[in-house]
Amino acid sequence: MESLANISWLIPILPLLGAIVAGFFGKKLLKGQSHWPIWLSVGGSAVTSLLILFAMIGATGEAGMQGDGHAAAGLPAEYVAAEAGKETKVEKANPVAFQEIWYTWFTAGDEADKGGSVAGTGEVGFFEISAGALFDPLSAIMLSVVCGIGFLITVFAAGYMKGEAGYYRFFAYLGLFICSMTLLVMGNNLILLYLGWEGVGLCSYLLIGYYFDKPAAREAAKKAFLVNRVGDFGFAIGIMLIFYCFGTVQYFPTYAEDGSLLTAGFIDMFVNPAAHVAADKLWLVDLIPFCLMVGAFGKSAQFPLYVWLPDAMEGPTPVSALIHAATMVTAGIYMIARLGPVFSGSPAALYTITAVGAFTCLFAATIALRQFDLKKVFAYSTVSQLGYMFVGVGVLAPVAGVFHLATHAFFKALLFLGSGVVMHAMLGHLDMRKMSGLKHQLPKTRILILIGCLALAGFPLTAGYFSKDEIIHYASYAGDGWPKTVLWLVLSLTAFMTAYYTFRLYFRVFEGPEQVSSEPHPDHHGDDHGHDDHGHGHDDHAHHNHEPWIMIAPLVLLAVGALFAGFVNLPGVHTLGNFLGHSPSFLAGYEKAAVAFPGVDPHGFGQHGEYKFKLLPFLIAGAISVAGIGLAWFLHLNERGAADNLAGKLRGFTVVLDGKYWVDQVYQGVIVEPLRVLGKVLGGVDKYVVGGLVWLIAFLPQIPAYLMKVTTQQGYLQRYAYAMLVGVAVILLAVFVF
Repeated sequence: MESLANISWLIPILPLLGAIVAGFFGKKLLKGQSHWPIWLSVGGSAVTSLLILFAMIGATGEAGMQGDGHAAAGLPAEYVAAEAGKETKVEKANPVAFQEIWYTWFTAGDEADKGGSVAGTGEVGFFEISAGALFDPLSAIMLSVVCGIGFLITVFAAGYMKGEAGYYRFFAYLGLFICSMTLLVMGNNLILLYLGWEGVGLCSYLLIGYYFDKPAAREAAKKAFLVNRVGDFGFAIGIMLIFYCFGTVQYFPTYAEDGSLLTAGFIDMFVNPAAHVAADKLWLVDLIPFCLMVGAFGKSAQFPLYVWLPDAMEGPTPVSALIHAATMVTAGIYMIARLGPVFSGSPAALYTITAVGAFTCLFAATIALRQFDLKKVFAYSTVSQLGYMFVGVGVLAPVAGVFHLATHAFFKALLFLGSGVVMHAMLGHLDMRKMSGLKHQLPKTRILILIGCLALAGFPLTAGYFSKDEIIHYASYAGDGWPKTVLWLVLSLTAFMTAYYTFRLYFRVFEGPEQVSSEPHPDHHGDDHGHDDHGHGHDDHAHHNHEPWIMIAPLVLLAVGALFAGFVNLPGVHTLGNFLGHSPSFLAGYEKAAVAFPGVDPHGFGQHGEYKFKLLPFLIAGAISVAGIGLAWFLHLNERGAADNLAGKLRGFTVVLDGKYWVDQVYQGVIVEPLRVLGKVLGGVDKYVVGGLVWLIAFLPQIPAYLMKVTTQQGYLQRYAYAMLVGVAVILLAVFVF
């Protein structure tokens, strides 16, 4: 473990080096081989991440924190947590984590106050930020997902983007993005997390706007950037409040070899904030989770900050798979899981997260029902599935949220990349009304997308079935009375709609009578990409290889994950849960939740406890999935006309869904246009008022100069000589007299 930790810095550095090589040498030297630096660097990061994951699995049986002198002391496996007069006996797993401090980034304040806030006063003492990494089961899982699936997507992108004019630029952006995402995950403090957080936001802007000659792509990139800034503002305020209250932004404390404290950590302090924060500042502690969750809602596309994600489909399809399915959008879920006790001890924050997640889940699923663009269907599906994950962490089941995050990365990346193969073959068309029966044109893609659709629909024994059902299971036990019933109904109804719209797409595109477009889409980029080497025109579908191995091989590996990833956390076995339960974040989160919510299910945090397997919820979940698929089969394969007739009868409902509830129009009318008018007004003030004053100040000295010009500079030589004589006489008089 220690040897791996010593090379952990390679995980973010390798993609950064790959991006530098591709960016600076791609245009002139590497050209069509610009993918190699990214393949090698991201592949190296993926291998290192997997080695750390396997080492972490082997270490979960060992007690205490491990390290080289910078690691935190271990927490006892059993102790009494106390808060506000309440005492709860909590039994937890042994923590397994490792902090590697690379160097001290910067410091400020009086070093005599080192160690964070003064206990009981909340006074800020010494500010120190170290550049370092935290490895625990949570970060190991996240790094493996980001780098592993990220590598497969870069392989696919080499085939998909072949022939593009900005080929080198695209891969340089991918390297920068993966570097930022790994920094976000493995950083040991909130400043590094925020650095990676903003880094993925910047790379998202660059990648969504990759086709910058398209107005829609430019607008989508700006929209993603600006909407994310709204969430990031709240996130930044939350970080500042954490430092103000606790005097540190590092997750967990670090100690020297002699046991003295090097740097304090705020997560453990959050378990009992009254012991570390002055009484008059405790109300600020209650605000922290709300500020942080605004950032999570923006980055993970929750209502009302979800509007950037569907439009972000203007970027190339590998971007959709990497950023908007497998990595960036999961940052908000990761942040909430990482900061365990910050949220698990705040009922108001948890209710808000659960309510927003459940509403977004249902809201986005209804919009997906009436989308005809393949990528838009999957985009709204992603928003909906992220809602499931928020519900998972909101009902005190972060294991379920992370479990669904991991399985969703497999099958959603598979579906996005599969839609890229369809788009590649259909000359840029993604409208399912213009294609049908593609199973003969794309036989391999059909099987692979079918697997992805089954997983997304939660078909029994697929990855999505286990992970989604686990969230529904915990939601059905959240709270008392009608709220948990409503929550279960919302999630179950969403599951039914997910199965329906997913297989609506599959049956429309791959089954039924064959319909293939022979004319390229007007916005089709890369008419030459991936096709030149075959020497065919686009209309020669019968002989064109639409499924090159470089695009199909990554899909096969993702399909394996979509089928079998769910078996890592089978009910009653909880393999993934038991592993994640050793994360210090989950331990501290459970400790806090056990006090705030007596009787909380320890399995939600990966802790040991009594578990009773119930077969009925699994049967219901499977039946819901099969029912949704069956309805899609009837309306979109067996009786396609029935779907149109039904839409005609539900005209009012379909108009609302086609308009996507007019949320974009509301944003445009309430926020964008007033701000645009305000900008024009302020621009006028700047131009005419401020600029006018500056012009006036510059003009006034010109008046006497102009008068002198018209009175003295008349072009007569004798007058100039006369003036010179007068001047010389005045000077001489002055010299001799004074």
